[in-house]
Amino acid sequence: MDVDNTETAKRAYHFLKSYKSLKKLANLRDTPGAFETKAIEIVKMIDSYSSGLDEKKRSIFYNLFIVSQKQKHTLKELYSLLNIDKTEYDRLKSEILLDFARSYREGALLTYYD
Repeated sequence: MDVDNTETAKRAYHFLKSYKSLKKLANLRDTPGAFETKAIEIVKMIDSYSSGLDEKKRSIFYNLFIVSQKQKHTLKELYSLLNIDKTEYDRLKSEILLDFARSYREGALLTYYD
């Protein structure tokens, strides 16, 4: 079966958008349990993945998923900082999302065509 790159990228994006909530859950020290343990595991995995990215991809990844809303760069600022255009940004973002989807739990986020 062939991977549906568009749907896979959407699925990975929505999964990674939960990073901040997972980070908060992972830092709840007074309420140990299965949710905290799973959150810690996922946060460590996402942090490990992002640390393996090159500088441009890491900057895009952090801007999308890690930094707070107040610290985010606008796309125009990001293009300037990374010396890229919209086409290059979209390509890098897509690469990040598809690569993450493939690497997470042996492709658990991959979506296939029927």
